[in-house]
Amino acid sequence: MTPRSRPKRSLRSRPDDAALKRISSRRVPEGGGGRSLAEVACDEIRRAIREGRVPTGAHLTEVDVASWLGMSRTPVREAMRRLQSEGLLLNQPFRGALVMRLDAEDMQQMFAVRELLEPAAAAACALQATETEMRALRGVLEREARVLGDPAALILLNRQFHDLILEAARNQFLGRAIAAVYALIPLLGDSNLLDEPHARAAHAQHLAILDAIEARDAARAETVAREHVRHSLEHRLARIAGDPGRPS
Repeated sequence: MTPRSRPKRSLRSRPDDAALKRISSRRVPEGGGGRSLAEVACDEIRRAIREGRVPTGAHLTEVDVASWLGMSRTPVREAMRRLQSEGLLLNQPFRGALVMRLDAEDMQQMFAVRELLEPAAAAACALQATETEMRALRGVLEREARVLGDPAALILLNRQFHDLILEAARNQFLGRAIAAVYALIPLLGDSNLLDEPHARAAHAQHLAILDAIEARDAARAETVAREHVRHSLEHRLARIAGDPGRPS
């Protein structure tokens, strides 16, 4: 799936100051560890969108983002160009960049691909994972259980869980395909994990996936992973249906 090159006609613009107000209190990490400031900026913008602190449909300017991140405009400019090339931001001359969003049809296409890839990764993990890797997965879910009311922490742990499964699957081609899809996840807008009942349901599904992996039951791991992807899509579509301002 390729993100659309122009905004949906029903997108609503939101004031820059409202978006930046949501993110101004967060301490942004400095560069280092092999990461450039532009990479840090990319990561922080993506995270702010996933956590709902910058809404899809918002306009961001280099000046505002540089002020938030405490950086010069040069790495911010590079970061925003990268995010534009990914389809996450849309450049709007004299207005900054628009945070893009997917409509219901786009989401269904993205999740159709995820439904092929993530269950395959879970099945391969069930066959390939070492005892150490399974303990690491269990540790992530134990931490997840303790922070079900903290969406920011859950978002990070959710990604760790799925990344560990993918790493343990030991299939570089599957990894590249899933990475391409995951790069577009911020286009979905704020995370389902902001909704605590859904977060609890997702945690239960994670436990079921891990139970199958620990039992070396590849078929079961594939089935419950597919159910997990479908449940996530259903929740997103229900949220769209309940938001009259969201494109469908």
